[in-house]
Amino acid sequence: MSRRRPDRVPAMPQICHPHAVRILSSDYRQGIAETIERPRRQYELILEIARHYGVDGLRLFALSDPLRVRDDGREMVVFDPRTARRVGRVDLLGGGHVIRDKPEMTVAAPEDVDRIPRARCEKLLEQEAFAHLRAATAEAHALGVFVASAPGGFTVNALAEYRGRQQALMDLPLDPDLANRIMDAALEIAIERAKALVRCGVDALYIGDPSASSSVISPRHFEAFCLPRFRLFCTELHKSGALIYIHICGDSRPLLEMMAETGADCVEPLDPLGGVDVADAKRRIGGRVALMGGVNTLTLLDGSPEQVYEEATACCRAAGSEGGYILAAGDMVPDPTPEQNVRALLRAAGDYRYGDPRAG
Repeated sequence: MSRRRPDRVPAMPQICHPHAVRILSSDYRQGIAETIERPRRQYELILEIARHYGVDGLRLFALSDPLRVRDDGREMVVFDPRTARRVGRVDLLGGGHVIRDKPEMTVAAPEDVDRIPRARCEKLLEQEAFAHLRAATAEAHALGVFVASAPGGFTVNALAEYRGRQQALMDLPLDPDLANRIMDAALEIAIERAKALVRCGVDALYIGDPSASSSVISPRHFEAFCLPRFRLFCTELHKSGALIYIHICGDSRPLLEMMAETGADCVEPLDPLGGVDVADAKRRIGGRVALMGGVNTLTLLDGSPEQVYEEATACCRAAGSEGGYILAAGDMVPDPTPEQNVRALLRAAGDYRYGDPRAG
């Protein structure tokens, strides 16, 4: 991410804990339920899968509060342990996260923005979740692994969180003042959380917003609403010395130059399903930022190990000849990805040699 050339292409596949559950647990549903009832299990799984595969980098996100799980074999429902009230259901088709029945907070009018909870870095560091993150980060560093974490979205995803996805997209052209107020509040929250993450020892901050993709909004709206806030975040957090990478999945082709202009150190994930080509990204912005990603998630999911190896090697040749490239999935590794396919990606990183004459 510093755009230097290490001894080999590093690999940070972007593995989330549900994939680790599939590989390391005998019962997927039970394993997912355990991560919800005992969130620290997520860190245990990520660290264990890092050792299992031998990755160079991983992501550790601040943990949510524990919830109670009831699984009837068809639907997995979660409850607040203090009130016994239903909170929502678990997405078992991809992600293993809780889909809430109702948003934690909605913004119906401008005055509601002032009710959005905020916490300074110092107060956040008093929370148990950040103490757990500090400990897990130290354990990852003891393994020699690079650690990234995320402060949360603060552009279109944040707007959708408080307004609902459909209303958020209507707000951009129809109520830009409210959209700006909500995003400014979300940016303030993210900056304080990011400062706390850095204090916990993480090496890089992962920012970005899938809903800011050109698959969802126009480049004009990205430039007006997202680019200024990404710049402010990068300017503020670079003061701490942290590296920053920006994630816009889907079709980021019209946004690549603006993503490089945010001040982030690295652009990711170069999603082939959004039409992004690693060689094109290298040509357009590789002189300004590092690049990460590019391996098609469907190849990882459904391809053979040989196909994954070939595609991963092609990514290394396209972007890694002079360093400044990290091999990774073109988004996150799909939960059911076969183990041999992840190993094929990692083997490609280990086998590639800088100065390969076939590099494009």
